[in-house]
Formats: sequence, C-alpha cells, structure tokens
Amino acid sequence: MKCFGRFILGLAGVLVSLTMSAASADDAAIAARQTDNAAAPATKSPVVVEMFLSQACSSCAPAAKLLPDLAARKDVIALSWHVDYWNLLNTKNGRWADPWADPAYTKRQKSYNLALRNRSSVYTPQAVIDGSAEAVGSSGDKIRTLINEAASRKNRAEVETSANDNGVLFRVGRSDSGGNAFLVTFKKHATTPIPRGENAGRTFEEVNIVTGLRPLGVILKRGSELTAEPPAAGEGCALIVQEPKQARIVAAAYCPTSS
Repeated sequence: MKCFGRFILGLAGVLVSLTMSAASADDAAIAARQTDNAAAPATKSPVVVEMFLSQACSSCAPAAKLLPDLAARKDVIALSWHVDYWNLLNTKNGRWADPWADPAYTKRQKSYNLALRNRSSVYTPQAVIDGSAEAVGSSGDKIRTLINEAASRKNRAEVETSANDNGVLFRVGRSDSGGNAFLVTFKKHATTPIPRGENAGRTFEEVNIVTGLRPLGVILKRGSELTAEPPAAGEGCALIVQEPKQARIVAAAYCPTSS
C-alpha cells in the first residue's frame, strides 16, 4: 500500500496527514548529472514533469532524490515546485520554513488537483506529467510509465531554441491547439541543511528548483516565435506552452546557453 503526506486546505485551517516513512537525502553528486543545454535544432518537445514538494515534509525526501534522475533524461524537463503549506507544521523539532516555497506554487498545484482529481485537497510529494496526469512523487515506476504515455501522444509541437548575450529565442512549431507560453526560471542545484522540522538533521540535495514563472505570450496553432531575457547566473530556464486553464502542455524546451 502506498502512503504519502496529504494536506487538506479549508476554512478550518490546514490538516496534515503524514503516513509515508521518511527517507534520507542522497549525498550523491547531483550537480554532475546536470548538463547545460546548448543551442539546439527543432526537436519534438520533451515531457514536462512538475514535482510538488516541501523541505518541511518528511515524505518528500524520496521525491527530491528521484528528481535528478528524471532531470538527467533528454526527453524530460523536470521542475521542482516548493509549496508553502508545510511551513505551518510545528513538530517536536520545531518548524521549518522552506526557503524555496511560494504561495503561487501552491496555487498552481491546487489548480492541477481540481482539474485532474476534482478535489481542492492537495498532497505531497506529487508529480504532474505534461499537465494531464498525476502520481505520487516518489513512485518512480508510475511516473516513468506516464512519461512514456505522454511522449507517445501525437501533435506535440517542435521547438527550436537559440541564444546569445541578449537573450533566448524560441521558435514553436505547429500544434493541434496552441496555448499560453510561460518562462519558468529555476536554480540548477542547491544544497540545504535542514536544522528543524520533520527533516531535522537531513540535507536536501536538489536540482531545478523553480524560482519564478512569468507569461511570455500566446502560441498560435500554426506556431509562433518568442524571446526572453537570459537567466541569471546559476539559474536555468524553460519554456512551457500550456493549453488555457492550466491544461495539457503542448510544447516545452529548456533554454539554451549562450554561445
């Protein structure tokens, strides 16, 4: 039986149910798995895996450990969204406020759960695949199955990327629907010792921690071209083209590095 931490957000407050056993963070050299994305020709869009988790949630340690393996795949864009509701949890080891958490990421997760599970409740860790399927974030086999299913779908737009000192350029090809384009920025790698809360004494080694999300415009069915500012030092970025109401992701690409 698979168990996982769950939160139910309501007028009465935040109810925390923790049933997954904790797993220690892996000390492997995660940074070595991260490679810069050079300028690339048009290719079929990789599958986007969005991992919703928190450093204050003991059940999230296995998901944080899994994400680097997914991020190392060339056919996957892996992003870690840190939610803020676990910051409210008080334990015998005190309270830990996740430094990467943002209420906007909690809102994004809640929107997915309303669409995919028809529920206002949210849980961690949770993986959302291409905006159209979800799984427990520590269930590697299930997530890989959903990645393969998403990759096999037709009408995934191709994306051509290039970069220079002035910014990045995305040329998005034809798709069956088009959608809203967003630029996601992320910290490529971060090491965070956890002194308090459920994960007190652990160290989180993480990759692709989301630091921002901003709209770039609309991609038409016939395709469009967009530009964006280059990411800050130590950060990466990715384009996501998503159908309205935060539905299916039809195109995506990592930002290339400048030449």
